[in-house]
Amino acid sequence: MPAKTIPQKIVYRDDLQLRKLNNSLVEKREVEFVISSEAIDSYRTVFVQDGADLGRFDQEKSRTGGIVMFNHLSFGSDPDDQLGVGFAYREDNLLIGRVRFEEKEINPKADTVFRKIQNGMPYMASIGARPLKMSLGNEEKGENPDILYFRKWQLMEFSVVPIGANPDAQKRNLATHREIQEYARQQKAAEEPIETNKPAQITCQSAQIIINQHRM
Repeated sequence: MPAKTIPQKIVYRDDLQLRKLNNSLVEKREVEFVISSEAIDSYRTVFVQDGADLGRFDQEKSRTGGIVMFNHLSFGSDPDDQLGVGFAYREDNLLIGRVRFEEKEINPKADTVFRKIQNGMPYMASIGARPLKMSLGNEEKGENPDILYFRKWQLMEFSVVPIGANPDAQKRNLATHREIQEYARQQKAAEEPIETNKPAQITCQSAQIIINQHRM
């Protein structure tokens, strides 16, 4: 039976914490975050790391990297919301994001965020991911049948955000999460994986309905 389709959505994941900030990174104005893992989050979903398409953020394939925004303000009028460039790479079952912040003379906001992180201000990294294939857990493979697994997904964007930001977005995220879960249950997705039926040509502006993960 052909795979079922769902409305195209972008899932925003606010994940974990600052990973690394040492003298070597500081000299290059770089900060590392854990931006994804296979931990079950408070919305009972898992992003399978082997299924990630890192696109322009792929450290092994991309020379330029992707633009890292502040708080997902991709379509704002302030050019300084573009904090710098970022790359992503896998380490065991973690996805690590490295941000290189622009210089103060070019971007005062980027410098402010960078220095706040140096001083211990709690920031986290938030990714926008487009699910490409998903299913409920397969009990025969040792998975939890009540958990929704994103088997394949595409990294669309990467932002630095203050912890606890945008509570209204969390409400929208929960509604979207419930909608996707309902699709999965209706189609018995463990046996019939759900796939989106179009190539990823969606922008951040069209991705305002989001799921924030790891927000307890």
